Amino acid sequence: MLAFRPRALLVAAIAAALAGCPLGGSSSTTMATGTSAPVGPTGGAPTGGGGDGQLTVPDLIGKTPDEARAIVKAAGFASEPESTRPVECEGAPKQPGRINCQDPEPGKLVARYAMIQVNVYQVHRIAGAIVRSQLETLKGLSPDQAKQALQKMGHDGKVSIGEVTSSGGGHAFLKDCGQNKVCATSGESGIGIHDDLTLYINPTLTIAPPP
Repeated sequence: MLAFRPRALLVAAIAAALAGCPLGGSSSTTMATGTSAPVGPTGGAPTGGGGDGQLTVPDLIGKTPDEARAIVKAAGFASEPESTRPVECEGAPKQPGRINCQDPEPGKLVARYAMIQVNVYQVHRIAGAIVRSQLETLKGLSPDQAKQALQKMGHDGKVSIGEVTSSGGGHAFLKDCGQNKVCATSGESGIGIHDDLTLYINPTLTIAPPP
């Protein structure tokens, strides 16, 4: 009986192999687990730093419409600035052709798809007349510069030069107006393009001679 044991064991081993039973340990099972495909993400694809995050509203005051469009685009906003809705501009700068107020205000955090409303200041004009806002632009100019500006506005009336006077009729000097600069004009509320106009400047200062 002992002489037949090795043969019996060999037959048993062959039978086991044919049945698919592993005899060499579990290393093959470990490799299969280690090289299997990773589990898919549970939160979807990564979005990075873009999307609809908040952006800081840039300062567009004093910019032209073209400059504002470039600034807003560079800041990452999805839409160009719009000027179709009225924006409160009380006390705002008055430089023709440039933005003088905006909504939302500069520095505010908003969504990247938010619309920035702006107002582009334009001088109000009336055919055949020079309005107050146009006369205001003459202040601070020399008389010759003011005359040239009036001609561009279509004025062909007589332009004379006078000195600033006080309410009592005497000469006065306005400290906030430079020497030989236009300090005020006649017809402050507006004039016709054919009307005469006076440009008022500060009186010439003289130093009294020593006694």
